Amino acid sequence: MIAAFIITDGRVNVLKQTVRSFHDNVGPVDEIFMYDDSAQVGTRKLLRERYPEFTHIGDINGERQGFGGAIRTVWRYLRECTDADYIFHLEDDFTFNQPVDLTDLVAILEARPSLAQVAYVRQAWNPQEKAAGGLIEANPEAFDHRTDEVRDWLEHGMFFTTNPSLYRRSLIERYDWPDGDLSEGMFSAALRDDGFRFGYWGKHGDAPTVHHIGEHRQGIGY
Repeated sequence: MIAAFIITDGRVNVLKQTVRSFHDNVGPVDEIFMYDDSAQVGTRKLLRERYPEFTHIGDINGERQGFGGAIRTVWRYLRECTDADYIFHLEDDFTFNQPVDLTDLVAILEARPSLAQVAYVRQAWNPQEKAAGGLIEANPEAFDHRTDEVRDWLEHGMFFTTNPSLYRRSLIERYDWPDGDLSEGMFSAALRDDGFRFGYWGKHGDAPTVHHIGEHRQGIGY
């Protein structure tokens, strides 16, 4: 059983593209959730009206939590309100370049207990990646190709990403997201200390599976 969630921060225009692309390309998913961290009552009402197919997390009058607080809020809710074995993590500014089958990521995680997550590769974003021609190409020796003769993936020991990815429910049962700035790096370090590695779907030379459409972050507390 797979539960998916989208975290947004009131960017209704990019969210619209993400939701449409999610519905058109991502499956199978058993439950879908949405959390808006804008703390704008009007925006939260709009999202509940526009996306009734999602279970909306949090009180409509709730306070803004920031990047890490938003993840903690979602994880806390999912621990209590879903029996899903796997969680698909999606922020409000990604679209999919092709259909994806999440059962492929489930199979990789089941075969590789040492992987904390399997993520989808986005396009080159920062200057180093653009100069090299891609996220993977910027540091190719860090990514080890693996295959089960049906699926290909790349393993590395660098970081946990909040880009679109699948992870086990046991991850959110065992850990909570760190508080404070630079929380993604702190969480990555904690997982590395416990022996975890990280994965990307695909192999060297593959085109990006997802496209990052958010030019400017609107959230706080990164």
